[in-house]
Amino acid sequence: MSAETVRHYGAGPYRVAVIHGGPGAPGSASGLARGLCRWCGVLEPLQTRQSVAELVAELARQLDPYAPVTLIGHSWGAWLAVLTAVRFPELVSGLILIGCPPLEERYVPAIERCRRARLQPAERARYLALQRQLATAGTGPECEAALAEFGAWCGRLDSFQPLPAEPEEPVAVSPMDHIRIWAEAAELRRSGALLDTFCRWRGPLTVMHGTWDPHPAPGVTAPLLRRGVAFSFRLLPRCGHTPWCEALARDSLFSLLRRELGGEVATSERA
Repeated sequence: MSAETVRHYGAGPYRVAVIHGGPGAPGSASGLARGLCRWCGVLEPLQTRQSVAELVAELARQLDPYAPVTLIGHSWGAWLAVLTAVRFPELVSGLILIGCPPLEERYVPAIERCRRARLQPAERARYLALQRQLATAGTGPECEAALAEFGAWCGRLDSFQPLPAEPEEPVAVSPMDHIRIWAEAAELRRSGALLDTFCRWRGPLTVMHGTWDPHPAPGVTAPLLRRGVAFSFRLLPRCGHTPWCEALARDSLFSLLRRELGGEVATSERA
């Protein structure tokens, strides 16, 4: 494994790792890592593999030199964090999930209903045209272009009051990786295997969710409660899917995270 696959923020010891979303969007959690490294050393593993099992194994290798660590997973990264923690519990001391997608299929249609309700009629026409194109374009260049544009639409619709973009290296999104991995991940959700995996985690678990996030918070909390999984829940008002990019929620997010990471922060500050 090359050193470039794990970015380091702040000074060690590195007891926290941010797990990016996508799939196929390595680097998209860099803003989260930069905000956290004021208080503790932070890792940002960049995932490169093309199946769920390979991604879990890759992340385990990336974490192993620093274990145990707290994983903060965003969006798809929340799922990957849990899948890895259950498979390799010795590497993970706790889990914090931000903007976690629904754990059961029944909650998925609410995401699309919410996004479409936020569109003007002219916008809705283009949005629906992109969806039709993605359903029929296969895996060629046209699909990649449509997926990139559709992702930009979702980014806007999923935000409440976004901050200006920070100057940083652009995230090199891989549409084909997204399509391959998400198809496999979605099947895990449909089959119930994803929720079963969540239920096997026995360590600390915190779920953070924005009130403006189209991904419904009950899609995470209700299945966990029904299955008797112990977790803490933090609802962020006036906040979309990516809280550290939200003008009205960023400070609240990092205050909450600093409290959740109390032990790791204290260790880093003593170092």
